[in-house]
Amino acid sequence: MSMITRQIIEELETLPPQMQEEALDFVRFLQAKLAKAAPNPQVKEPNGKKVAEIMAEIAARGTAFQDIKDPVAWQREIRKDRSLPGRDE
Repeated sequence: MSMITRQIIEELETLPPQMQEEALDFVRFLQAKLAKAAPNPQVKEPNGKKVAEIMAEIAARGTAFQDIKDPVAWQREIRKDRSLPGRDE
C-alpha cells in the first residue's frame, strides 16, 4: 500500500460515518472523471504517417496522373469551377 493511500485511510478513519460516505462519493466522482478522460479505444489513431507512406509509394511508381496533359484544366473539370457571385472573371 502506498504512503498516500495509508494517509487517506488514516484521515478517513478520523471522520464521522456521514463524512466518510461523502468522501466515498468524492472518490467515485474522481473515478468517473478519470474514466471520461481516458482515451476511447474506439477512436482510431491518427493515420498521417500511413497516408504519407502510401503517397510516397505512389510517387515512387511515377505513374500517378501521367495521363493528365493540362493539370489546370483537369482541376477545373474535377472541381467544376464556376464564377463566384460578385466577382469578375
